Amino acid sequence: MTQIGNHLKMTLASAHRARTRELYGDVLGCRVLESPRPELDLFEFEGGFVLGIFYVANEPVLSDDEQLRATWLELKTADPKALEAKLVRFGVKPVPFSDPSRFYFQAPGGPVFRVAPLDGAL
Repeated sequence: MTQIGNHLKMTLASAHRARTRELYGDVLGCRVLESPRPELDLFEFEGGFVLGIFYVANEPVLSDDEQLRATWLELKTADPKALEAKLVRFGVKPVPFSDPSRFYFQAPGGPVFRVAPLDGAL
């Protein structure tokens, strides 16, 4: 048996850096970690999961449409409706999906997330 680690790396266009920092640091409450590289931001979620985001200016990245077809991630929270409201106020792009019990959204220039309760309910 294998286990998924606690690190994930993404590459985004440099133009999304300010909004990305606001989303992960302010809206989602991640701890901003010291980065060993100027083009890399590190965000630590509760529980120790670390998201590394590399920003590039002159290299191709996935478009918003390509991100919709890439891997989707899940965010768990004690109050999904409160987080959904906070994300909507921030201005994320809601993503329509056949599961009406969850809120799906696309981060600025990046991946799709689903908001789910901490209790583990599917």
